[in-house]
Formats: sequence, C-alpha cells, structure tokens
Amino acid sequence: MTARTTRLLAVAVLAAGLIVPVHAQDHRHLVVIGGIGGEPHYDELFHRWATTLVRVAVESLGIEPANVHYLPGSRQVAPGDGKSRSATGEVASVTSIGALLDRAARASSPGDMVLVVLIGHGTARAGRILFNVEGPDLSAGTLAEMLASFDGRRLAVVNAASSSGPFVDALSVPGRVVITATAGGNENLAPVFGGHFVTAFTEAADSDKDGRLSLREVFDHANRRVAESFEGGQRIRTEHALLDDNGDGAGSRSPGADAADGAVAARWFLSSPRYAFDSEAGRGLLARDQRLVDRIAQLKRRKGQMPSPDYLAELERLLVALALNRRALRAAADP
Repeated sequence: MTARTTRLLAVAVLAAGLIVPVHAQDHRHLVVIGGIGGEPHYDELFHRWATTLVRVAVESLGIEPANVHYLPGSRQVAPGDGKSRSATGEVASVTSIGALLDRAARASSPGDMVLVVLIGHGTARAGRILFNVEGPDLSAGTLAEMLASFDGRRLAVVNAASSSGPFVDALSVPGRVVITATAGGNENLAPVFGGHFVTAFTEAADSDKDGRLSLREVFDHANRRVAESFEGGQRIRTEHALLDDNGDGAGSRSPGADAADGAVAARWFLSSPRYAFDSEAGRGLLARDQRLVDRIAQLKRRKGQMPSPDYLAELERLLVALALNRRALRAAADP
C-alpha cells in the first residue's frame, strides 16, 4: 500500500461516518397528524408543536407548501391563533388520517422523502398500543397498513406520543426510519419529546457542521433536551425515545456508528437539496451518489467480518468512486 493510499485511508476512516448523500430536486413531503389533547392545555400544546413544525418546514426548510399537510387533533381553536383546523375543516380520526395518507402517497413518487409525524397522547390497553384521536383510536397495526401505500418512498415516521414505543415493532421496515417518544407502552405520562423534536429544527442541532440536519441529529438533539428537562427539574425520567432504521423492530436509545440503528437516519434530510437537475445525466449522477453512500455504509457495518486489507481496499475503491462522482456533480451543477 502506497503512502498516498495510507494517508487517504486514514482520513477516510475518520470521515466515513460523516459521508452523506446529495439529493435531487425538491421531492420532500411532510404530513403532521395531531391527536386529541383531552384538555385545553394539551390541545393548545400539541397544536403549537404541530404548527411550528409546519411553519419551519415551509419557511426554513424550503418545502413546497403543497407538499406539507396538517390534520389537527382537536376542534378547539388555540388561543390567539384561530388556525387549528385543516383546510378541509377535518380533525384527525382513523378515517381522515387514512384519507390524508392516501392523498400524500398519491402526490409523492418512488424515491421521494416523506416524513409523517404524530403529535399527541397514546395509550396501551389490553395489549393494544393506540394513538388517541377522535372516535376509535388509531392502532399501530392500522397505521402500518396505511403506510403500505408509500412503498418505494424514503419514509420516516415519528410517533411523539406517550406509550408509543411498541409502534417501532409494528412499523419497522428495512430502510425506513421509525422514531418514538417512549421505549415502551408503560411510559404513559404526557411526553415532552415532541416539542424538543420540533425545536431541534430551529436550534443548533447540526452536530457535524455540514450545514444540514439529519433525522439522527434531530433525534439526538431532542433526546438530550428531554434528559436535561428531567435533570433540571430533579425528576425521574419517564420517557426514553427510540430510533429504528435497520428493520429489526427493536430500536435504539443511542443510535450511532456503534449501534445497530442510525445509518439510514444519518442520511435522511428534510432540509433543502444540494443539487437540482432536469437532465437524465444529472439525475443519474445523483442516483449513483446515493448508491455509493449506501454501499459505504453497508461496508462499514461489515468491517468486523472482513480481513482488514480487504476492508481497506474496498473502502478506498468506493471513496475514490464517490469523490470522482461528486466532482462530476459539481461540474454539472456549475458548468
């Protein structure tokens, strides 16, 4: 191995965890679903979290307004706002949630990034884990069936409700990011994770300083804020968020390089795309970029199963290919 290659690999091994894909033109969608608060305080709180996320998505993240959908959980109007109802006047129910997700699925295309966020209360009753909405509550199984229509999309689902942990097992699919506010159905007190998840998009949560927020960074930031809120009040922590993105249905409290989960979430961005191409050649470069990033992540997960020389040789080959592809991307974006 040459000295140049050794230096390249030394840098690559350190930086490989920060490699992120570039993305094509804006094909991002956000669906926010509110739950019933049960009392005015929570109706207002959940509505405020939801509308803040909707506003940030459009004003700060640059998502097309037509791609942002909000279905409130309560018919009550938040004080001083007057905008708690959706454009259709509906509130969240099993029927209206199914119809909204169906519309969002039809409005999106394979490869699009779709984030679905549930904000509200949840319950665990007789072995059933539920998200509380008007009328019959939404079960994890029913939501899983609704999400089947998003096949081929880069889907992420956040259930920021109490007792939401078991939703991980029900919604887990390889490559799909699933985040819950709690680790189990027995963590049933009013959650605070949802508020911190939303504000992470407006706070300094960009830990790798690459100018973009990944879902893993948002999760980590919200998790730290939850811990701080309990520690600051000298209270026992009553909720522990989970993230699953490898399809095993288990979820991790601390996803990252050494955990089973976190690789997909680290490459899942709701913020503005870096490149936009109308040409077939440009889209081909973007698709190749994504494939190379995925292959590097897969290789890193197999590191312990490979002889070191084979691992380093394959890593070098992929990193060189990625660097050359990104040089072509820059040239195509700024001819």
